[in-house]
Amino acid sequence: MHLSKGIVIVLIGMLVGCIPSNRNTVPKSYDVTPVLLHARSAKQADSIGFNIVQGIAELLYPRILTGDIPLWEHSSKQFVVGPTQMLKMEKRAANPFVSGTDIFIHEYWQLFKRNFDFSVQGITFTGMGKDGKIIDYGYIDGPDIISTLKSEHIPTNVNGPATLTFWNALHSNTFEFNLVQFGSNNFKNNPRMSPALKHQALYDKRVFREFHPLKSTKRIMYRVLPPHINSNIENAAFYTSIEKYVNANKQTILNAGGDAYFSHVFLKHWTIDNITVKESWSKYKNIPLQNLDEIILFIDGHAITLSSEQLREMAVQVNLQGLEEYLSEKRFDFLLEQINNQEIQPQKSEVLYEALLHKPWNKINY
Repeated sequence: MHLSKGIVIVLIGMLVGCIPSNRNTVPKSYDVTPVLLHARSAKQADSIGFNIVQGIAELLYPRILTGDIPLWEHSSKQFVVGPTQMLKMEKRAANPFVSGTDIFIHEYWQLFKRNFDFSVQGITFTGMGKDGKIIDYGYIDGPDIISTLKSEHIPTNVNGPATLTFWNALHSNTFEFNLVQFGSNNFKNNPRMSPALKHQALYDKRVFREFHPLKSTKRIMYRVLPPHINSNIENAAFYTSIEKYVNANKQTILNAGGDAYFSHVFLKHWTIDNITVKESWSKYKNIPLQNLDEIILFIDGHAITLSSEQLREMAVQVNLQGLEEYLSEKRFDFLLEQINNQEIQPQKSEVLYEALLHKPWNKINY
């Protein structure tokens, strides 16, 4: 199945305006049926936390150029588009492949005894040329990328889960798309059938389905401000305590990579210039739970990473509290630097941290 003129005509109609659904016309069940979904980068909701279109384009683009993943002219897989031809097509495009493509996801759908099931078969990539004409880059077969989609994590913003593979993102069905073909039906004669079938498959409460749930998890990274630029006594206490344990456990620092920098100055007192903390957050009954992953210490201009296990072995305490307990209270001044894969501007640090504590996690930046 490849893109036809009929699909493009219906697609344009869907983009011009929302077509009201008529669920009474949809079949109550259907056998395994090939379908085609169209997803645009600009239409993806920020609240789901990832952009499936841009993410997949960025993931597969370098593999297409090296030839590691075959790009076929059509889903019939008769002719391969080579890297040279791919680059020629991209030169005609109005935008680069990684930021200017649409994707058409080839799937099989089945509805049997009110149970909906689906499988991803492949992806077609299209772009817009500088002349306003559609560029059909080609088709990538599902079996050629399934291991990549299952092993690689899609970048997520502040609203998304901490980690999500591309495969699970596709199987969450939370991304925005238009259904542009269902079997041989391209909805040219009955465009209202498209949103009706989509609603039945994804949202109808009478239908059972198993989509991948998006977990309420976050990865955060923050910098505890050093005492020389901060007057908070907690910051001074934190730096002093960490520095004391570091100098009392120098072998641990050397084992963590410090031997490349400090073996010749083992007897010298080490001063910590900056401390960055990485944590994993989850929710239990709407209460944020914090878990320490690692701490990055900047000693004499060199970054040394200590895992939570290494820090526990050092038995670090601050003000008679265990390190993780002390960090969870966050009485010191700090700047959020990153939430998931999104870098945080310093002026937004406090607002976003309050949002982590009090807002729904899919609406952190709203």
